[in-house]
Amino acid sequence: MMRMRRAALPKKDPSSRGLPRRQAPLLLLLPVLLALALLCWQPLSAKAAGKEAQLTRQYEQARAYYQDLVQNGSGKTRDHWLTCVTAFRSIFKAAEDGETAPKSLFMLGRVYEEMYSRTGNPLDLSEAMAHYEDLATLFPRHRLADDALLALGSLHASGKDDPDQAGKIYAKLIAIYPDGDMVAEAGRRLQQLKTGADEERGAAALANPGGDKATVLPIRHWSNRRYTRVVVETSAPVSFKHQLLPSNGEKVPGRLYIDLKNSRLSPGMERSIPVGDGLLRQVRNAQYDPDTVRVVLDTQTTITEYKVFNLSEPSRVVIDVMSDAAQETEKDGGEGELTLVRQLGLGVKRIVIDPGHGGKDPGTISPSGMKEKNIVLDVALRVATRLREKEGYEVILTRDRDIFVPLEERTAIANASEADLFLSIHVNAAPTKAARGIETYVLDLATNKDAMRVAALENATSARQVNDLQSILLDLMYNSKINESLKLAELVQDEMITGLNRQYRAVNNLGVKKAPFVVLIGAQMPSILTEIAFLSNPEEEERLRSDKYLASVADHISSGIGQYVQSMNLAGNYQSR
Repeated sequence: MMRMRRAALPKKDPSSRGLPRRQAPLLLLLPVLLALALLCWQPLSAKAAGKEAQLTRQYEQARAYYQDLVQNGSGKTRDHWLTCVTAFRSIFKAAEDGETAPKSLFMLGRVYEEMYSRTGNPLDLSEAMAHYEDLATLFPRHRLADDALLALGSLHASGKDDPDQAGKIYAKLIAIYPDGDMVAEAGRRLQQLKTGADEERGAAALANPGGDKATVLPIRHWSNRRYTRVVVETSAPVSFKHQLLPSNGEKVPGRLYIDLKNSRLSPGMERSIPVGDGLLRQVRNAQYDPDTVRVVLDTQTTITEYKVFNLSEPSRVVIDVMSDAAQETEKDGGEGELTLVRQLGLGVKRIVIDPGHGGKDPGTISPSGMKEKNIVLDVALRVATRLREKEGYEVILTRDRDIFVPLEERTAIANASEADLFLSIHVNAAPTKAARGIETYVLDLATNKDAMRVAALENATSARQVNDLQSILLDLMYNSKINESLKLAELVQDEMITGLNRQYRAVNNLGVKKAPFVVLIGAQMPSILTEIAFLSNPEEEERLRSDKYLASVADHISSGIGQYVQSMNLAGNYQSR
Protein backbone atom coordinates (compact mmCIF):
# COMPACT_ATOMS: atom_id res chain seq x y z
CA MET A 1 0.00 0.00 0.00
CA MET A 2 1.14 3.65 -0.57
CA ARG A 3 2.64 5.68 2.24
CA MET A 4 0.08 7.92 3.99
CA ARG A 5 0.31 10.50 6.78
CA ARG A 6 -1.86 8.83 9.43
CA ALA A 7 -2.48 11.94 11.50
CA ALA A 8 -3.94 13.87 8.58
CA LEU A 9 -5.71 11.34 6.34
CA PRO A 10 -8.74 9.13 7.04
CA LYS A 11 -7.92 5.61 8.15
CA LYS A 12 -7.93 3.02 5.42
CA ASP A 13 -10.91 0.73 5.05
CA PRO A 14 -9.70 -2.85 5.53
CA SER A 15 -11.99 -3.86 2.71
CA SER A 16 -9.75 -2.00 0.30
CA ARG A 17 -7.01 -4.60 0.58
CA GLY A 18 -6.29 -6.33 -2.67
CA LEU A 19 -7.68 -3.50 -4.80
CA PRO A 20 -5.45 -2.12 -7.54
CA ARG A 21 -3.04 0.55 -6.26
CA ARG A 22 -4.50 3.30 -8.50
CA GLN A 23 -7.96 2.97 -6.85
CA ALA A 24 -6.76 3.45 -3.29
CA PRO A 25 -6.78 7.29 -3.26
CA LEU A 26 -10.41 7.25 -4.40
CA LEU A 27 -11.39 5.06 -1.48
CA LEU A 28 -9.30 7.11 0.93
CA LEU A 29 -11.43 10.14 0.13
CA LEU A 30 -14.75 8.33 0.57
CA PRO A 31 -15.12 9.45 4.22
CA VAL A 32 -14.76 13.05 3.09
CA LEU A 33 -17.39 12.70 0.37
CA LEU A 34 -19.77 10.80 2.70
CA ALA A 35 -19.39 13.50 5.34
CA LEU A 36 -20.23 16.13 2.75
CA ALA A 37 -23.32 14.19 1.72
CA LEU A 38 -24.43 13.95 5.36
CA LEU A 39 -23.90 17.67 5.74
CA CYS A 40 -26.49 18.35 3.05
CA TRP A 41 -29.07 16.36 5.10
CA GLN A 42 -28.47 18.23 8.35
CA PRO A 43 -31.49 20.12 9.71
CA LEU A 44 -31.58 23.83 8.91
CA SER A 45 -31.50 24.53 12.63
CA ALA A 46 -27.93 23.18 12.98
CA LYS A 47 -25.65 25.73 14.55
CA ALA A 48 -23.45 27.71 12.13
CA ALA A 49 -20.44 27.20 14.36
CA GLY A 50 -20.84 23.45 14.29
CA LYS A 51 -21.22 23.45 10.53
CA GLU A 52 -18.09 25.55 10.07
CA ALA A 53 -16.11 23.29 12.39
CA GLN A 54 -17.19 20.24 10.41
CA LEU A 55 -16.30 21.93 7.12
CA THR A 56 -12.90 22.85 8.53
CA ARG A 57 -12.21 19.21 9.39
CA GLN A 58 -13.26 18.11 5.92
CA TYR A 59 -11.11 20.82 4.37
CA GLU A 60 -8.06 19.65 6.31
CA GLN A 61 -8.69 16.06 5.22
CA ALA A 62 -8.99 17.08 1.57
CA ARG A 63 -5.88 19.25 1.85
CA ALA A 64 -3.91 16.36 3.34
CA TYR A 65 -5.10 14.18 0.48
CA TYR A 66 -3.82 16.78 -2.01
CA GLN A 67 -0.45 16.93 -0.26
CA ASP A 68 -0.15 13.17 -0.42
CA LEU A 69 -0.81 13.26 -4.17
CA VAL A 70 1.95 15.83 -4.61
CA GLN A 71 4.58 14.60 -2.16
CA ASN A 72 4.27 10.83 -2.40
CA GLY A 73 3.68 10.56 -6.12
CA SER A 74 0.32 8.89 -5.67
CA GLY A 75 -1.42 11.22 -8.12
CA LYS A 76 -0.50 9.23 -11.21
CA THR A 77 -3.87 9.33 -12.94
CA ARG A 78 -6.22 12.19 -13.71
CA ASP A 79 -8.96 10.51 -11.67
CA HIS A 80 -6.95 11.04 -8.50
CA TRP A 81 -6.77 14.80 -9.10
CA LEU A 82 -10.41 15.07 -10.13
CA THR A 83 -11.39 13.36 -6.89
CA CYS A 84 -9.50 16.12 -5.08
CA VAL A 85 -11.30 18.73 -7.19
CA THR A 86 -14.67 17.22 -6.28
CA ALA A 87 -13.86 17.38 -2.57
CA PHE A 88 -12.81 21.05 -2.52
CA ARG A 89 -15.66 22.09 -4.81
CA SER A 90 -18.20 20.41 -2.53
CA ILE A 91 -16.72 22.11 0.52
CA PHE A 92 -16.80 25.49 -1.25
CA LYS A 93 -20.48 25.11 -2.14
CA ALA A 94 -21.41 24.05 1.39
CA ALA A 95 -19.35 26.81 3.02
CA GLU A 96 -21.13 29.68 1.25
CA ASP A 97 -19.40 32.77 2.74
CA GLY A 98 -17.68 30.96 5.58
CA GLU A 99 -13.93 30.80 6.20
CA THR A 100 -13.47 27.54 4.29
CA ALA A 101 -14.99 28.99 1.09
CA PRO A 102 -12.01 31.18 0.05
CA LYS A 103 -9.56 28.53 1.25
CA SER A 104 -11.28 25.92 -0.92
CA LEU A 105 -11.16 28.24 -3.94
CA PHE A 106 -7.43 28.70 -3.39
CA MET A 107 -6.90 24.95 -3.18
CA LEU A 108 -8.91 24.41 -6.37
CA GLY A 109 -6.50 26.80 -8.04
CA ARG A 110 -3.53 24.87 -6.70
CA VAL A 111 -4.96 21.49 -7.73
CA TYR A 112 -5.56 22.61 -11.30
CA GLU A 113 -2.16 24.36 -11.38
CA GLU A 114 -0.51 21.09 -10.33
CA MET A 115 -2.51 19.21 -12.97
CA TYR A 116 -1.35 21.69 -15.62
CA SER A 117 2.28 21.32 -14.59
CA ARG A 118 2.01 17.55 -15.09
CA THR A 119 -0.12 17.40 -18.24
CA GLY A 120 0.28 20.73 -20.01
CA ASN A 121 -3.47 20.69 -20.66
CA PRO A 122 -4.52 24.32 -21.38
CA LEU A 123 -7.96 23.64 -19.88
CA ASP A 124 -6.29 22.96 -16.52
CA LEU A 125 -4.41 26.25 -16.81
CA SER A 126 -7.65 28.12 -17.48
CA GLU A 127 -9.36 26.46 -14.51
CA ALA A 128 -6.48 27.32 -12.19
CA MET A 129 -6.50 30.97 -13.27
CA ALA A 130 -10.28 31.19 -12.98
CA HIS A 131 -10.29 29.92 -9.38
CA TYR A 132 -7.50 32.28 -8.30
CA GLU A 133 -9.33 35.18 -9.93
CA ASP A 134 -12.61 34.17 -8.27
CA LEU A 135 -10.94 34.20 -4.88
CA ALA A 136 -9.45 37.66 -5.38
CA THR A 137 -12.79 39.01 -6.67
CA LEU A 138 -15.26 37.35 -4.29
CA PHE A 139 -13.14 37.55 -1.13
CA PRO A 140 -10.88 40.60 -1.55
CA ARG A 141 -10.43 41.03 2.21
CA HIS A 142 -9.36 37.44 2.88
CA ARG A 143 -5.74 36.79 3.80
CA LEU A 144 -5.32 34.53 0.73
CA ALA A 145 -6.50 37.16 -1.77
CA ASP A 146 -2.97 38.50 -2.34
CA ASP A 147 -1.63 34.93 -2.55
CA ALA A 148 -4.19 34.26 -5.29
CA LEU A 149 -3.14 37.36 -7.23
CA LEU A 150 0.51 36.36 -6.96
CA ALA A 151 -0.28 32.89 -8.30
CA LEU A 152 -2.45 34.39 -11.06
CA GLY A 153 0.36 36.70 -12.13
CA SER A 154 2.79 33.79 -12.19
CA LEU A 155 0.49 31.77 -14.44
CA HIS A 156 0.12 34.71 -16.84
CA ALA A 157 3.90 35.03 -16.99
CA SER A 158 4.76 31.33 -17.40
CA GLY A 159 1.64 29.57 -18.63
CA LYS A 160 0.20 32.28 -20.88
CA ASP A 161 3.57 33.85 -21.76
CA ASP A 162 1.98 37.25 -21.13
CA PRO A 163 4.46 39.29 -19.04
CA ASP A 164 2.51 42.52 -19.57
CA GLN A 165 -0.62 41.11 -17.95
CA ALA A 166 1.47 39.49 -15.23
CA GLY A 167 3.05 42.85 -14.46
CA LYS A 168 -0.38 44.50 -14.19
CA ILE A 169 -1.52 41.84 -11.73
CA TYR A 170 1.62 42.21 -9.60
CA ALA A 171 1.14 45.99 -9.62
CA LYS A 172 -2.51 45.53 -8.63
CA LEU A 173 -1.45 43.31 -5.72
CA ILE A 174 1.01 45.92 -4.49
CA ALA A 175 -1.54 48.71 -4.89
CA ILE A 176 -4.44 46.98 -3.11
CA TYR A 177 -2.51 45.05 -0.45
CA PRO A 178 0.45 47.29 0.49
CA ASP A 179 0.62 45.66 3.95
CA GLY A 180 0.23 42.09 2.70
CA ASP A 181 2.86 39.39 3.04
CA MET A 182 3.05 38.94 -0.74
CA VAL A 183 4.10 42.53 -1.54
CA ALA A 184 7.84 41.90 -1.39
CA GLU A 185 7.62 38.87 -3.69
CA ALA A 186 5.30 40.70 -6.10
CA GLY A 187 7.76 43.59 -6.22
CA ARG A 188 10.65 41.23 -6.89
CA ARG A 189 8.78 39.50 -9.72
CA LEU A 190 7.69 42.82 -11.19
CA GLN A 191 11.29 43.96 -11.25
CA GLN A 192 12.32 40.68 -12.90
CA LEU A 193 9.74 41.25 -15.61
CA LYS A 194 11.03 44.78 -16.22
CA THR A 195 14.63 43.60 -16.27
CA GLY A 196 13.77 40.76 -18.62
CA ALA A 197 11.88 43.15 -20.91
CA ASP A 198 14.86 45.52 -20.94
CA GLU A 199 17.24 42.66 -21.77
CA GLU A 200 14.90 41.41 -24.49
CA ARG A 201 14.66 44.88 -26.02
CA GLY A 202 18.45 45.18 -25.86
CA ALA A 203 18.96 41.84 -27.56
CA ALA A 204 16.41 42.76 -30.22
CA ALA A 205 18.19 46.04 -30.83
CA LEU A 206 21.50 44.25 -31.32
CA ALA A 207 19.93 41.75 -33.68
CA ASN A 208 17.97 44.39 -35.54
CA PRO A 209 19.48 47.87 -35.14
CA GLY A 210 16.77 49.37 -37.33
CA GLY A 211 13.96 47.61 -35.47
CA ASP A 212 10.77 49.00 -33.98
CA LYS A 213 11.03 52.26 -32.09
CA ALA A 214 8.55 54.24 -30.04
CA THR A 215 6.94 57.00 -32.07
CA VAL A 216 6.92 60.47 -30.52
CA LEU A 217 3.48 62.00 -31.06
CA PRO A 218 2.55 65.73 -31.25
CA ILE A 219 3.52 67.60 -28.09
CA ARG A 220 0.95 69.31 -25.85
CA HIS A 221 1.55 72.11 -23.33
CA TRP A 222 -0.24 74.36 -20.83
CA SER A 223 1.42 77.37 -19.28
CA ASN A 224 1.54 80.73 -17.58
CA ARG A 225 4.48 82.96 -16.74
CA ARG A 226 5.54 80.90 -13.70
CA TYR A 227 4.63 77.37 -14.75
CA THR A 228 4.55 75.19 -17.86
CA ARG A 229 3.57 71.53 -18.23
CA VAL A 230 4.74 69.81 -21.41
CA VAL A 231 3.42 66.33 -22.25
CA VAL A 232 5.25 64.16 -24.78
CA GLU A 233 3.12 61.16 -25.68
CA THR A 234 4.81 58.10 -27.20
CA SER A 235 3.47 54.96 -28.85
CA ALA A 236 5.38 52.79 -26.36
CA PRO A 237 7.20 53.28 -23.03
CA VAL A 238 10.56 55.04 -23.35
CA SER A 239 13.49 55.76 -21.08
CA PHE A 240 14.97 59.23 -21.02
CA LYS A 241 17.69 61.47 -19.67
CA HIS A 242 17.51 65.22 -19.15
CA GLN A 243 19.74 68.19 -18.42
CA LEU A 244 19.24 71.90 -17.74
CA LEU A 245 21.72 74.17 -19.53
CA PRO A 246 22.00 77.79 -18.32
CA SER A 247 21.91 80.79 -20.63
CA ASN A 248 25.18 81.64 -22.32
CA GLY A 249 24.52 85.25 -23.24
CA GLU A 250 21.72 86.75 -25.35
CA LYS A 251 22.47 84.57 -28.38
CA VAL A 252 22.17 81.26 -26.52
CA PRO A 253 19.15 81.15 -24.19
CA GLY A 254 18.83 78.77 -21.27
CA ARG A 255 17.34 75.45 -22.25
CA LEU A 256 16.19 72.15 -20.84
CA TYR A 257 16.60 69.10 -23.05
CA ILE A 258 15.12 65.62 -22.70
CA ASP A 259 16.50 62.75 -24.76
CA LEU A 260 13.97 59.99 -25.45
CA LYS A 261 15.72 56.69 -26.12
CA ASN A 262 14.81 54.20 -28.88
CA SER A 263 12.41 56.74 -30.38
CA ARG A 264 11.53 58.35 -33.67
CA LEU A 265 9.46 61.38 -34.63
CA SER A 266 6.03 60.82 -36.13
CA PRO A 267 5.83 61.83 -39.82
CA GLY A 268 4.90 65.46 -40.41
CA MET A 269 5.33 66.38 -36.75
CA GLU A 270 5.75 70.10 -36.10
CA ARG A 271 9.40 70.71 -35.18
CA SER A 272 8.95 74.00 -33.30
CA ILE A 273 6.02 74.91 -31.04
CA PRO A 274 5.85 78.54 -29.91
CA VAL A 275 4.94 79.10 -26.26
CA GLY A 276 5.95 82.68 -25.35
CA ASP A 277 4.44 82.59 -21.86
CA GLY A 278 7.26 84.49 -20.15
CA LEU A 279 8.78 81.23 -18.90
CA LEU A 280 9.34 79.29 -22.16
CA ARG A 281 9.95 80.75 -25.60
CA GLN A 282 9.32 77.56 -27.53
CA VAL A 283 9.51 73.77 -27.53
CA ARG A 284 11.64 72.17 -30.22
CA ASN A 285 12.09 68.53 -31.21
CA ALA A 286 14.39 66.71 -33.58
CA GLN A 287 15.76 63.29 -34.41
CA TYR A 288 19.03 63.76 -32.53
CA ASP A 289 20.46 60.46 -33.77
CA PRO A 290 18.90 57.31 -35.33
CA ASP A 291 17.75 56.07 -31.91
CA THR A 292 17.08 59.29 -29.98
CA VAL A 293 14.50 62.06 -30.16
CA ARG A 294 15.59 65.24 -28.39
CA VAL A 295 12.96 67.62 -27.00
CA VAL A 296 14.30 71.08 -26.12
CA LEU A 297 12.53 73.69 -23.99
CA ASP A 298 13.98 77.15 -24.72
CA THR A 299 13.57 79.41 -21.70
CA GLN A 300 12.80 83.12 -21.37
CA THR A 301 13.67 83.40 -17.69
CA THR A 302 15.58 81.44 -15.07
CA ILE A 303 14.18 77.98 -14.34
CA THR A 304 14.46 77.23 -10.64
CA GLU A 305 12.64 73.89 -10.51
CA TYR A 306 11.70 71.20 -12.99
CA LYS A 307 10.53 67.61 -12.78
CA VAL A 308 10.37 64.92 -15.45
CA PHE A 309 8.43 61.69 -14.92
CA ASN A 310 6.69 58.89 -16.81
CA LEU A 311 3.00 58.03 -16.90
CA SER A 312 1.70 54.97 -18.69
CA GLU A 313 -1.13 53.73 -20.91
CA PRO A 314 -0.96 55.89 -22.84
CA SER A 315 2.78 56.19 -22.42
CA ARG A 316 3.90 59.78 -21.94
CA VAL A 317 6.70 61.82 -20.46
CA VAL A 318 5.52 64.77 -18.36
CA ILE A 319 7.76 67.81 -17.85
CA ASP A 320 6.82 70.40 -15.22
CA VAL A 321 8.88 73.61 -15.31
CA MET A 322 8.72 76.41 -12.71
CA SER A 323 10.34 79.83 -12.29
CA ASP A 324 11.04 81.58 -9.00
CA ALA A 325 7.81 83.32 -7.90
CA ALA A 326 9.89 86.00 -6.20
CA GLN A 327 11.10 87.13 -9.62
CA GLU A 328 7.51 87.85 -10.63
CA THR A 329 6.99 90.71 -8.17
CA GLU A 330 7.62 93.27 -10.86
CA LYS A 331 5.14 91.57 -13.23
CA ASP A 332 2.55 91.59 -10.45
CA GLY A 333 2.68 95.39 -10.42
CA GLY A 334 5.15 95.52 -7.56
CA GLU A 335 2.64 94.05 -5.13
CA GLY A 336 5.05 91.86 -3.22
CA GLU A 337 2.52 91.37 -0.44
CA LEU A 338 0.03 89.88 -2.93
CA THR A 339 2.53 87.17 -3.85
CA LEU A 340 2.97 86.31 -0.18
CA VAL A 341 -0.78 86.19 0.34
CA ARG A 342 -1.19 83.86 -2.63
CA GLN A 343 1.62 81.64 -1.38
CA LEU A 344 -0.13 81.34 1.99
CA GLY A 345 -3.39 80.34 0.30
CA LEU A 346 -5.12 83.64 1.06
CA GLY A 347 -7.07 85.95 -1.21
CA VAL A 348 -8.88 83.13 -3.05
CA LYS A 349 -10.35 84.41 -6.31
CA ARG A 350 -10.17 81.59 -8.86
CA ILE A 351 -11.21 77.97 -8.27
CA VAL A 352 -10.93 75.00 -10.64
CA ILE A 353 -13.56 72.26 -10.28
CA ASP A 354 -12.74 68.90 -11.88
CA PRO A 355 -15.59 66.45 -12.61
CA GLY A 356 -13.82 63.08 -12.74
CA HIS A 357 -13.70 60.82 -15.80
CA GLY A 358 -15.85 61.67 -18.88
CA GLY A 359 -16.19 60.73 -22.53
CA LYS A 360 -14.74 57.31 -23.25
CA ASP A 361 -13.97 56.87 -19.52
CA PRO A 362 -17.26 56.25 -17.63
CA GLY A 363 -15.63 55.80 -14.23
CA THR A 364 -17.48 53.54 -11.80
CA ILE A 365 -20.66 51.91 -13.13
CA SER A 366 -23.37 50.66 -10.77
CA PRO A 367 -25.10 47.28 -11.26
CA SER A 368 -28.10 49.15 -12.71
CA GLY A 369 -25.95 51.10 -15.18
CA MET A 370 -25.47 54.48 -13.47
CA LYS A 371 -22.17 56.07 -14.56
CA GLU A 372 -19.87 58.04 -12.32
CA LYS A 373 -18.97 60.49 -15.09
CA ASN A 374 -22.57 61.75 -15.35
CA ILE A 375 -23.12 62.07 -11.60
CA VAL A 376 -19.96 64.06 -10.91
CA LEU A 377 -20.54 66.39 -13.87
CA ASP A 378 -23.99 67.19 -12.46
CA VAL A 379 -22.54 67.94 -9.01
CA ALA A 380 -19.63 69.96 -10.41
CA LEU A 381 -21.94 72.19 -12.44
CA ARG A 382 -24.03 72.83 -9.32
CA VAL A 383 -20.94 73.63 -7.23
CA ALA A 384 -19.69 76.02 -9.92
CA THR A 385 -23.04 77.86 -10.00
CA ARG A 386 -23.15 78.26 -6.23
CA LEU A 387 -19.56 79.48 -5.95
CA ARG A 388 -20.12 82.02 -8.72
CA GLU A 389 -23.50 83.31 -7.61
CA LYS A 390 -23.22 83.17 -3.81
CA GLU A 391 -19.51 83.73 -3.24
CA GLY A 392 -18.52 85.68 -6.34
CA TYR A 393 -15.57 83.47 -7.26
CA GLU A 394 -14.29 82.88 -10.76
CA VAL A 395 -14.81 79.16 -11.40
CA ILE A 396 -13.20 77.12 -14.18
CA LEU A 397 -14.37 73.57 -15.00
CA THR A 398 -11.91 71.07 -16.47
CA ARG A 399 -14.90 69.79 -18.45
CA ASP A 400 -18.45 71.12 -18.70
CA ARG A 401 -19.80 68.32 -20.88
CA ASP A 402 -19.26 64.60 -21.54
CA ILE A 403 -15.74 64.67 -22.97
CA PHE A 404 -12.53 62.85 -22.10
CA VAL A 405 -9.75 64.93 -20.50
CA PRO A 406 -6.44 63.20 -19.61
CA LEU A 407 -5.54 63.29 -15.93
CA GLU A 408 -2.35 65.28 -16.40
CA GLU A 409 -4.22 67.90 -18.43
CA ARG A 410 -6.65 68.56 -15.57
CA THR A 411 -3.84 69.58 -13.22
CA ALA A 412 -2.23 71.61 -15.98
CA ILE A 413 -5.47 73.54 -16.52
CA ALA A 414 -5.50 74.52 -12.85
CA ASN A 415 -1.84 75.55 -12.87
CA ALA A 416 -1.99 77.44 -16.15
CA SER A 417 -5.11 79.29 -14.93
CA GLU A 418 -3.23 80.30 -11.76
CA ALA A 419 -6.08 78.89 -9.71
CA ASP A 420 -6.11 79.35 -5.96
CA LEU A 421 -7.91 76.06 -5.21
CA PHE A 422 -8.41 72.76 -7.07
CA LEU A 423 -11.19 70.27 -6.29
CA SER A 424 -11.71 66.94 -8.09
CA ILE A 425 -15.12 65.27 -7.56
CA HIS A 426 -15.62 61.49 -7.79
CA VAL A 427 -17.94 58.64 -6.78
CA ASN A 428 -16.50 55.64 -4.95
CA ALA A 429 -16.89 51.88 -5.33
CA ALA A 430 -15.82 48.86 -3.29
CA PRO A 431 -15.81 45.06 -3.61
CA THR A 432 -18.48 44.80 -0.90
CA LYS A 433 -21.98 46.31 -1.05
CA ALA A 434 -21.74 47.21 2.64
CA ALA A 435 -19.15 49.96 2.06
CA ARG A 436 -20.71 53.42 2.31
CA GLY A 437 -19.91 57.00 3.23
CA ILE A 438 -17.86 60.00 2.17
CA GLU A 439 -14.09 60.46 2.16
CA THR A 440 -11.76 63.21 0.98
CA TYR A 441 -8.14 62.86 -0.14
CA VAL A 442 -4.99 64.90 -0.46
CA LEU A 443 -1.91 63.95 -2.45
CA ASP A 444 0.62 61.92 -0.51
CA LEU A 445 1.91 58.39 -0.06
CA ALA A 446 -0.95 56.10 0.86
CA THR A 447 -0.99 54.94 4.46
CA ASN A 448 -3.44 52.02 4.20
CA LYS A 449 -4.74 49.52 1.69
CA ASP A 450 -8.17 51.15 1.32
CA ALA A 451 -6.53 54.41 0.24
CA MET A 452 -4.42 52.47 -2.25
CA ARG A 453 -7.59 50.80 -3.59
CA VAL A 454 -9.26 54.14 -4.21
CA ALA A 455 -6.12 55.56 -5.83
CA ALA A 456 -5.90 52.51 -8.10
CA LEU A 457 -9.58 52.96 -8.99
CA GLU A 458 -9.35 56.66 -9.87
CA ASN A 459 -5.96 56.39 -11.60
CA ALA A 460 -7.21 53.54 -13.77
CA THR A 461 -8.18 55.94 -16.55
CA SER A 462 -4.48 56.20 -17.32
CA ALA A 463 -3.77 52.68 -16.03
CA ARG A 464 -1.23 54.20 -13.70
CA GLN A 465 0.63 51.50 -11.84
CA VAL A 466 0.25 52.78 -8.32
CA ASN A 467 3.35 51.08 -6.97
CA ASP A 468 5.51 52.92 -9.51
CA LEU A 469 3.75 56.15 -8.61
CA GLN A 470 4.50 55.60 -4.94
CA SER A 471 8.19 55.25 -5.72
CA ILE A 472 8.43 58.58 -7.57
CA LEU A 473 5.92 60.55 -5.51
CA LEU A 474 8.37 61.68 -2.85
CA ASP A 475 10.31 63.46 -5.58
CA LEU A 476 7.14 65.11 -6.90
CA MET A 477 5.78 66.46 -3.62
CA TYR A 478 7.80 69.67 -3.67
CA ASN A 479 4.79 71.86 -4.49
CA SER A 480 1.84 69.93 -3.12
CA LYS A 481 0.92 72.48 -0.38
CA ILE A 482 0.08 69.56 1.88
CA ASN A 483 -0.88 71.56 4.99
CA GLU A 484 -3.24 73.90 3.14
CA SER A 485 -4.71 70.94 1.26
CA LEU A 486 -5.38 69.09 4.51
CA LYS A 487 -7.17 72.12 5.96
CA LEU A 488 -9.35 72.43 2.85
CA ALA A 489 -10.08 68.68 2.87
CA GLU A 490 -11.08 68.70 6.54
CA LEU A 491 -13.52 71.60 6.13
CA VAL A 492 -15.15 70.19 2.97
CA GLN A 493 -15.39 66.71 4.53
CA ASP A 494 -16.84 67.98 7.82
CA GLU A 495 -19.38 70.22 6.09
CA MET A 496 -20.62 67.37 3.87
CA ILE A 497 -20.92 64.92 6.78
CA THR A 498 -22.59 67.37 9.17
CA GLY A 499 -24.97 68.80 6.58
CA LEU A 500 -26.04 65.57 4.92
CA ASN A 501 -26.60 63.79 8.24
CA ARG A 502 -29.30 66.35 9.03
CA GLN A 503 -31.29 65.03 6.05
CA TYR A 504 -30.19 61.42 5.54
CA ARG A 505 -29.46 58.51 7.80
CA ALA A 506 -26.07 56.84 8.23
CA VAL A 507 -23.88 59.13 6.12
CA ASN A 508 -20.62 57.57 7.27
CA ASN A 509 -17.62 59.80 7.88
CA LEU A 510 -14.68 57.92 6.35
CA GLY A 511 -12.41 60.86 7.06
CA VAL A 512 -9.58 62.69 5.32
CA LYS A 513 -6.96 60.40 3.81
CA LYS A 514 -3.79 60.47 1.75
CA ALA A 515 -3.13 58.67 -1.53
CA PRO A 516 -1.16 59.07 -4.80
CA PHE A 517 -3.68 60.46 -7.29
CA VAL A 518 -2.32 61.33 -10.73
CA VAL A 519 -4.83 64.16 -11.10
CA LEU A 520 -3.31 65.98 -8.09
CA ILE A 521 0.36 65.59 -9.02
CA GLY A 522 2.08 68.90 -9.68
CA ALA A 523 -0.79 71.10 -8.50
CA GLN A 524 0.53 74.52 -7.47
CA MET A 525 -2.37 75.27 -5.13
CA PRO A 526 -4.25 73.54 -2.27
CA SER A 527 -5.83 70.54 -3.98
CA ILE A 528 -8.20 67.80 -2.87
CA LEU A 529 -10.20 64.88 -4.29
CA THR A 530 -13.54 64.00 -2.72
CA GLU A 531 -15.54 60.77 -3.04
CA ILE A 532 -19.17 61.75 -2.42
CA ALA A 533 -20.79 58.27 -2.12
CA PHE A 534 -20.45 54.59 -3.07
CA LEU A 535 -22.17 53.51 -6.29
CA SER A 536 -21.60 49.93 -5.16
CA ASN A 537 -23.92 50.49 -2.16
CA PRO A 538 -27.62 50.07 -3.12
CA GLU A 539 -28.92 52.75 -0.75
CA GLU A 540 -26.30 55.32 -1.77
CA GLU A 541 -26.87 54.49 -5.44
CA GLU A 542 -30.54 55.32 -4.94
CA ARG A 543 -29.63 58.62 -3.28
CA LEU A 544 -27.44 59.54 -6.23
CA ARG A 545 -30.54 59.32 -8.44
CA SER A 546 -32.15 62.08 -6.37
CA ASP A 547 -31.90 65.67 -7.56
CA LYS A 548 -32.39 66.76 -3.94
CA TYR A 549 -29.41 64.72 -2.74
CA LEU A 550 -27.10 65.97 -5.50
CA ALA A 551 -28.14 69.56 -4.74
CA SER A 552 -27.37 69.02 -1.04
CA VAL A 553 -23.93 67.57 -1.83
CA ALA A 554 -23.14 70.57 -4.02
CA ASP A 555 -24.35 73.01 -1.35
CA HIS A 556 -22.18 71.45 1.35
CA ILE A 557 -19.08 71.23 -0.86
CA SER A 558 -19.51 74.93 -1.66
CA SER A 559 -20.03 75.74 2.01
CA GLY A 560 -16.85 73.85 2.96
CA ILE A 561 -14.85 75.83 0.40
CA GLY A 562 -16.36 79.05 1.75
CA GLN A 563 -15.34 78.14 5.30
CA TYR A 564 -11.79 77.46 4.12
CA VAL A 565 -11.57 80.86 2.41
CA GLN A 566 -12.99 82.57 5.49
CA SER A 567 -10.44 80.87 7.76
CA MET A 568 -7.62 81.94 5.46
CA ASN A 569 -8.87 85.52 5.39
CA LEU A 570 -9.01 85.58 9.17
CA ALA A 571 -5.43 84.31 9.28
CA GLY A 572 -4.44 87.03 6.82
CA ASN A 573 -6.11 89.76 8.87
CA TYR A 574 -4.36 88.52 12.00
CA GLN A 575 -0.94 88.54 10.30
CA SER A 576 -1.47 92.07 8.96
CA ARG A 577 -1.92 93.55 12.43
